[in-house]
Amino acid sequence: MRDQLKVVGSGSVDESWGPALRESGLNYSSIQNLEEALKSKADCFLVDARDSQWLEALSKIKSSSGAPILSLVKNSVRREELQQLRTRGAQGYLSESTPAEEVAIRIHAMLHERPKDKKDYRTARRAWFQQEVEFSVFKTVNKAWSTTLSETGIFLRTSLSFPLYTVLHLKFNLLGESRPFECDGVIVRQEVEGDIRGFGVMFQNLKGENVRNLEAFLEIYR
Repeated sequence: MRDQLKVVGSGSVDESWGPALRESGLNYSSIQNLEEALKSKADCFLVDARDSQWLEALSKIKSSSGAPILSLVKNSVRREELQQLRTRGAQGYLSESTPAEEVAIRIHAMLHERPKDKKDYRTARRAWFQQEVEFSVFKTVNKAWSTTLSETGIFLRTSLSFPLYTVLHLKFNLLGESRPFECDGVIVRQEVEGDIRGFGVMFQNLKGENVRNLEAFLEIYR
């Protein structure tokens, strides 16, 4: 058994994130073409879907390997493009503005996560979702990176701590949407141990366009 998880990424991925991924303990290397990708026997692939060459290669990588594929996409990606990537075999998406340390967290969590428990009480659809979230508490504006998103709430990874049931206002971007997603929420869960610490927020009073946009985004992960 290998000591390190093997992750490979196309050339532009290496320039943006390669050094930080190696520093995080991943056995990361760069690949230049489809042939190298298929021979790599990687545990995870980072594919730059902004490049037409790699976009076309997605389905071939998926059919030749059971390893998950994360796609690097433009910040301005359209929802239809995300759906096409999912059809071609991408398991998740990373916007081009995602910091390298967030990418490392995503890969480590994905490759170590346990199979879903059928008895899990959280029945809402949940997707791994990494976006910078602006949240206001007591008129003070803070920022944190999210980890997961569902129809009912979002988890924020942060060292900040607030009392349970604290009300806050959220603002973040949903990939595929041109306008920010804004709503109120209430803190319902705190995680103070483990690798990913922070708090879970339950959305409050979602209506109209917000509900439709959230459902449309999560539909991509079905």
